[in-house]
Amino acid sequence: MRINPISMVALKPQFGIKKNSEVHFNYSTSPVEDSVSFKGGLKAKALNVPLAKAKFVANSLSTSTSGHRAEYLSENFTKDIVKLITLGVAGFATAEAAKNNKQPVVLIGGDTRVASRESLPEIKDTLLKQGVNVIEIKDPVPTPLLAMAAKEQNVDLAVLMTASHNNWKDGGYNLVTKAGAIAPAEVTKEVAKEMEKLAVIGTYTENEVPTGTLTELDPFEMYRNNIMNGYINWDNIAKSGLKVYYDGLNGTGNYTVPKLLESFGIPYENVKSKGQDGPNPTDGNLKMLKSEIAKSNDKLRVGLSNDGDADRFGVVDEKGNFVNANDVILLVGYHLAKNKGVKGAVIRSQATSMQLDKLADNYGLKKFETPVGFKYIAEDILDLRKNGEDILVAGEESGGLTINNHIPEKDGVMAISLIMDLIATEGKPLSEILKNVKNELGTAFVINNFSKDLRGLEDADKIKSSILSKVDRLYNRAINDCEDDLGDYHHTINSEKTAATKKSMETYRKGGDGVKFVLTDGSTVLVRPSGTEPLVKCYIEATGADAGKAKDNADSLREYMEEFFEQI
Repeated sequence: MRINPISMVALKPQFGIKKNSEVHFNYSTSPVEDSVSFKGGLKAKALNVPLAKAKFVANSLSTSTSGHRAEYLSENFTKDIVKLITLGVAGFATAEAAKNNKQPVVLIGGDTRVASRESLPEIKDTLLKQGVNVIEIKDPVPTPLLAMAAKEQNVDLAVLMTASHNNWKDGGYNLVTKAGAIAPAEVTKEVAKEMEKLAVIGTYTENEVPTGTLTELDPFEMYRNNIMNGYINWDNIAKSGLKVYYDGLNGTGNYTVPKLLESFGIPYENVKSKGQDGPNPTDGNLKMLKSEIAKSNDKLRVGLSNDGDADRFGVVDEKGNFVNANDVILLVGYHLAKNKGVKGAVIRSQATSMQLDKLADNYGLKKFETPVGFKYIAEDILDLRKNGEDILVAGEESGGLTINNHIPEKDGVMAISLIMDLIATEGKPLSEILKNVKNELGTAFVINNFSKDLRGLEDADKIKSSILSKVDRLYNRAINDCEDDLGDYHHTINSEKTAATKKSMETYRKGGDGVKFVLTDGSTVLVRPSGTEPLVKCYIEATGADAGKAKDNADSLREYMEEFFEQI
């Protein structure tokens, strides 16, 4: 192997970057038998990841909805596996940088988990010894702040260590592009290829002395300055009398949101809940936040929360009632369209409420449906922007959204900021605003989702396969007009729309994204396996002339589908 110096491009110091060392050489992770010695010395090391396991992890990284996740220090998330993925990142970044004859640059950061805190030093060391310049965010960082920094710094790739809302025991290795988006398949597959090449060899080489540049970055001011110039009137929020109750669920939001509120003079109370299995801002996990809100005497008040990496949001209204993510996305879209005069497309995953389609129709906007996984939403956002267009709002029912002229990645901090701005703008309690918005839609939408939990079951794969096969058989009968009804629900399946939806999903990913049955009254039932957890999920949304009728329809559909899942 011939080692050639690559022309260096100095990093532009901004947003608090501190330079710690200098670049010397760039080199590849070629087999040790082809290596040569140079200043610092190359050293051969064993990978300690069997080829079969390496292929499993590479496939997980390249096909999941968001990176590779597994229980930390289990056989699927060892320190050696973290090393292997990082070597794949180094190989990809080096190849990308070579296209522009420059030194590779990778941004790294992550959440508050043990997996992230213990893995990041090793990731940094590995990259530096592969001749990759590293920009390090040392403190736990929300995903949206890291994504924005990746875009601002124009890195070759960013490593985001988070398992998001998953159980605290889990680790997560994710990749973010220079566009500020979760890496699409064309990127993750290239990283996976680099991993598999090394696994076949079984060894890698690294310099005993780091040869990359190490710099530090604090992205808070960059992020604050960005959202100051957007659609949020911070002065109005501060003067409105709104009292904010915030629960960061021991995640990265605690490092950003209180600091943000203080910087704008917005009164808040920091709620410190504990005991959750994972930092997921669900109805059941926000009991303390709901309690604090319910006993408050503040005229205008709201409870806000984020998940572990603050890309998702949780909202509690002034009565202490949880506001589901579908309704939050609806409120944000309504606020931007009506109160801010923003134009743009509405994008949602196929598991997200069709009330967003109704909102788009009411305002004469384009609408798009994608598979579950924000990386697919990001692809559509970037395609729109290439054509000189943009979005109004884009989101998914699991609690993530982004907006016009913002990063193409979930931003839970932006989401809760917009909810504050909505309340301050209209001067009304959140429950009243939501009621008015739903009345404007003209159709009631009620959701009744559930999941088949396969964790810990010896025959989990068999059960999952049986359920999905049964769903496929139902789909095949339905599109051939052999299966008219879903049980006692007595609304026929619209075979044409059901087939069209499945075909649309397959334009995003091979095999589509489960099966979504569209019924003649506009109700839908989607069955799909989770992309990050051992679950088979059923998403039910029923329509009706009023909320009561829609609820009855949703309950009926759930009853049928629960029996459907059990009879395998």
